[in-house]
Amino acid sequence: MLMNRQLVFLYVTLAVSVGYLVSALRLGAPVVDGGLTPAFFPMLVGGTAILFAGVLIVQKLREARDAPPVETPRTFTHLWVVVAVFLYVVAFKPLGYFLSSGLFVFALIVLFSGREKLLVKAVISAVVTGVAYLMFQQLFGVRLPTLWG
Repeated sequence: MLMNRQLVFLYVTLAVSVGYLVSALRLGAPVVDGGLTPAFFPMLVGGTAILFAGVLIVQKLREARDAPPVETPRTFTHLWVVVAVFLYVVAFKPLGYFLSSGLFVFALIVLFSGREKLLVKAVISAVVTGVAYLMFQQLFGVRLPTLWG
């Protein structure tokens, strides 16, 4: 069976997702005294990423079995996404939710849409980060880490 770049990317994504989940598990229990903790969301994201990566790997293996390989133009966006996720996981606790999440969302938007209109993209990143913060604080009662403790 021929390994193509997309399949390699999916395996790397699966490995990074497992690493992300392991890092999230180090944050502590996802639920304490009937309430969600800051560890809940990273664990949910890690578990979901593993599930989706697994499903995509199975689909890609079935496609590869049934169709001849197709040459696609070379891009490295997927590698930058992996780097961004890794940096986000590493920066989340020391930099806090707002700074790490804002930079992460901004990086993903720029990676997928280009480097024009950066101010608009920064505002969108701030809004997304703020809405997610309010959702976790108000809806789920989750205290997210901050830069100042």
